[in-house]
Amino acid sequence: MTTDSNNPGEKLPIPPFLGIATFVVGVFLLTWGPRYVSQREWVWWTGIVLSGVGIVLWIFSGMTRRQAIEWSKSGAIALLFALAFRWAVAEPYRIPSGSMMPTLWGDERIGRGDRVFVNKWVYGVRYPFMNERIWYGKLPQRWDIVVFKSVEENPLHSTLVKRVVGLPGERIHIENGQVYANGQPLELPGFMPKDQRYTQDGIYGVRTEDEFSVVPPGHYLVMGDNSRSSRDGRYFGWLPNEHIVGRVASIWWPPQSWRDFTGFSQKLWWKALVVITSVWLIVRIFIGRSWPYHPLSGAKRFHLFISFLSMGLRIPFTRWWGVHWGAPQRGDIVLYHPPAGGRFASDVVLAGRIAALPGEKIAIEKGKLLVNGGPPIDAPPVADLELNKTQVDATFGRTRNKEFSQVPAGHYFILSEEDETGMYDSRSLGWVPRKRLLGKALSIWWPPQKWELRIRN
Repeated sequence: MTTDSNNPGEKLPIPPFLGIATFVVGVFLLTWGPRYVSQREWVWWTGIVLSGVGIVLWIFSGMTRRQAIEWSKSGAIALLFALAFRWAVAEPYRIPSGSMMPTLWGDERIGRGDRVFVNKWVYGVRYPFMNERIWYGKLPQRWDIVVFKSVEENPLHSTLVKRVVGLPGERIHIENGQVYANGQPLELPGFMPKDQRYTQDGIYGVRTEDEFSVVPPGHYLVMGDNSRSSRDGRYFGWLPNEHIVGRVASIWWPPQSWRDFTGFSQKLWWKALVVITSVWLIVRIFIGRSWPYHPLSGAKRFHLFISFLSMGLRIPFTRWWGVHWGAPQRGDIVLYHPPAGGRFASDVVLAGRIAALPGEKIAIEKGKLLVNGGPPIDAPPVADLELNKTQVDATFGRTRNKEFSQVPAGHYFILSEEDETGMYDSRSLGWVPRKRLLGKALSIWWPPQKWELRIRN
């Protein structure tokens, strides 16, 4: 994401306090709204929207128009992927009532009640906003907990959650708290609530006429675990397959109520995946990352391991350093954010070699870098760099003016070896402050034949 340095673009007229104020209002509605407005789900969603809008406004307040357009494009693509995933694969839902207690805790109040993830792929994908499937997947099984669209007109809740009890073609009858299918009592699985009993309320599954006891093809009888307080299939009848949105996979909120209904978390491959992912996240956030790199023009790309800890302790997800140590030396390959106010946005990451240290004088003559009047013999890769490429606004090192030839304290002069980014290094971007360095390359890890535990300058 770049801007023309000759015409960097006018910054958007969005004051930072506007985004902060909008975010604060959103958080207030999320946390304190229920004290003043009860049983209003729209207040909770309004808080979510305002919090998101506040963050976006705060980010845009420091951008030019061109940067905002580029950011918006990336955001729109990410949003489309998120919506596609939510439509076809999985979606979170709130439990609106107590009909599935004690399995699922429901509460009408804002921010209360269990939140569940629903697998929308397992039974087949439905057309958006329609009770019709594009294709059918696995058929619902007995005792599955499903989320579905109500078959009643003007229901109190348009989306409900119940448990599948009766399957297509079965004759269902409830008597003395027991469910009978084709005359045989159904044995409750161990994961069902203890002492589960179904009341003989309603008419479907209660009355013995075929109309009320035989489940039609492609339909199901769904009931709540809290039988005495559940308006379910016993009242509104058989549930068509097309109305089923998906299967409840897990409770994800609140954390203390987390529960896996599918058994996937007990599988060895899932546990291994969680461990590998956790280790990768710890390494990626606190220790270092991989980075592709071209060592010299024409050479094949290899992958470096960039160590964050080689230069100090950086506070994750911020630009702040807690402690600095291990000052970089000439010839080190480093990962860095370009100086603020240049042709790149502040979130861009570049790579290059440290070519000059704080206080040194530099000059580029006949395609070679001179440091303090001579070649930097202490770092052969820097001395061998060919710097004949045309640079846009390449001022630094090409004039005797002290402002553009002497590295300030706490800054570095970084040169790129890469063909793709050779025009974008300190020659045109300027001195790089140490606080914008992310880490130093310690080793080559890929490809295997290039493996090197410690990179030699």
